[in-house]
Amino acid sequence: MPKDNARIRAEPEKMVIRACVFCLKNVLITDQQILKRGASFYLCAPRGQITEGYLAIAPYLCIGSLSQVPAQFFSELTRLKRVVEDFYRSAYRVTQATFYEQGRAGGGAAIDQVGGFPLHAHMCCLPVPLDLHTVLAQHYVRRDVLGAHELPEATRGEPYVYVEGMDASGSYRRSAYVAGSHQARSELEHMRLKPMIAGLMGLPDRGDWRAYPGDGELREAVMKFGSYKAALG
Repeated sequence: MPKDNARIRAEPEKMVIRACVFCLKNVLITDQQILKRGASFYLCAPRGQITEGYLAIAPYLCIGSLSQVPAQFFSELTRLKRVVEDFYRSAYRVTQATFYEQGRAGGGAAIDQVGGFPLHAHMCCLPVPLDLHTVLAQHYVRRDVLGAHELPEATRGEPYVYVEGMDASGSYRRSAYVAGSHQARSELEHMRLKPMIAGLMGLPDRGDWRAYPGDGELREAVMKFGSYKAALG
């Protein structure tokens, strides 16, 4: 059975546990932000738009990482990712998007120790070709996979970062990055990937959604997805 992090409670004197953003029952993601619903996953436009069109695919269940979701979920994840790719081609003329997941909960962590919120799996989607592989390979061990469905075997119960996107050579690569040392393992469990990505994009002020919620970009993305759906009939 997958572990439901929404049920986790910390001792009050140690940490205040905040509501999980990606658990829809908490209504921190509005109906307008939910772009498509599947049986096990949904596609949404979250706040904290690094760039317009930043989307996320998340399971309804509060499961910590994609490496922990049931095997039968992955076919739907693939279908929703294809929807995102088609939307990006249509709305942003992007043919090489970037997808990534920060699997901090892959090694058993359940709560973000700084923010105090449950770790809820979600695949992030960016309508830009971004080489995350080169940066991550400098610090972590790369394990190439055929897709997210191989994460359980590739990560072996460890924290990780998963990336689907272009590398420095221009090749499209699917890779999980895991720790090669105890220090690297701690880094993967605690690191915030978004500030690094914002820096690589030349938008360092957008690395924290609280500082840059990107509500204007969010509205534009939602509107464009609505137009995309209407054009499909």
